[in-house]
Amino acid sequence: MAEKNNRQGRSFFSVLAGIGSMIYKLRSIFLSIPVVLAAIILAMKNASRLPETVGINLLASGEYQWLVARNIAVLGPLAVTILCLLMVFCSRRVVYPWLISIFSLAIPIVIWITNVFPA
Repeated sequence: MAEKNNRQGRSFFSVLAGIGSMIYKLRSIFLSIPVVLAAIILAMKNASRLPETVGINLLASGEYQWLVARNIAVLGPLAVTILCLLMVFCSRRVVYPWLISIFSLAIPIVIWITNVFPA
């Protein structure tokens, strides 16, 4: 009876070890899903609340250095985030490019703040 329980215990822990190793191998996918969702949500919000022409690089005089169309201001930061996530999938060390992709989510927020609340 004790030998039967010992075999069942080993199989349970081997299944847990297998699940853990699969999660570790697929960590780039599990880390990227929330970033993709956040990037899409931010793009949709900026598409609805930005003006037709969006100013980039607010100067000290209160003028913008460049004026671009709304679609470029929405899809540009989304493309940067997707590029960062491609680096996550191609990298052996997943955490560093993932952190860069998280910081790339600040780009649409900064564009929105500088166009809605100019100095």
